[in-house]
Amino acid sequence: MKKSLGKWEQNLLLKQQSLVSKHIPETTLYSENNLNELLNRYQSVYVKHDTSGQGRAIVNIRKSIGGHYFVNGYTIQGKRVKKTFARVNEIKQLLHPFIKLGRESGLYIIQEDIKSFTLNGQPFAIRVHVQKLKGDWVVGGMFATCANTKKGRGTESGIANPYRDAKVVTISEVLSQTVLKNKQEETIKKLKEIAIAASEAVHSVLPRREYGVDFGINQEGKPFIFEVNSTPGIDEFALIENMAIWKRIVEIRRMQNKFMASS
Repeated sequence: MKKSLGKWEQNLLLKQQSLVSKHIPETTLYSENNLNELLNRYQSVYVKHDTSGQGRAIVNIRKSIGGHYFVNGYTIQGKRVKKTFARVNEIKQLLHPFIKLGRESGLYIIQEDIKSFTLNGQPFAIRVHVQKLKGDWVVGGMFATCANTKKGRGTESGIANPYRDAKVVTISEVLSQTVLKNKQEETIKKLKEIAIAASEAVHSVLPRREYGVDFGINQEGKPFIFEVNSTPGIDEFALIENMAIWKRIVEIRRMQNKFMASS
């Protein structure tokens, strides 16, 4: 049985699910040729380490008309990076900091930039917490994160991760600032539907009692899955709605334990 599922493997798996496949950003394995190919079609892309989390080893890359590469995000050690490279092969040293010692840092993927921004230009992401209870999938709760735009950091990189200074807010708070502000109920229903389908797909190869599904929403209002987390934390839920959602998730966990003990 698998212990984990990398981003690339996860991408291949989710593409096989008919509902979910419509909500996956274009994704490919990292290579210099693939990076240039996607940058010829998209204004910018994200390069992400296959297994890292908490906002580490993720950078936004765009290419200037003159051929320079602008890289903005976080290294594999979690350090802030904002650099310009004249040649594409120079990026490899950033992604693999120990390559001069003959050690590469593992796989990276390239992903289409979804441009998940509020109407005011603030990057955001949405977490949907899915739990399995008595054979059925339920959504324990949702929250959103808005990037720290201090000194332009969040706006430039587009990374809205709570481990990288992003602010945790309610789902309604962030949706009210998007093109979906008048379609919140419909959007939440859609997010739940996609998140459950994605969780079911991942569960087929990596069984867990709960998953955290991360979404972005593009400027046309379409949701896209960034990643499905198989060991999701719930601390962020304690920061909103007087801990009501956090308590609901904990109660579902309690019922899961009770059901397993009796079965």
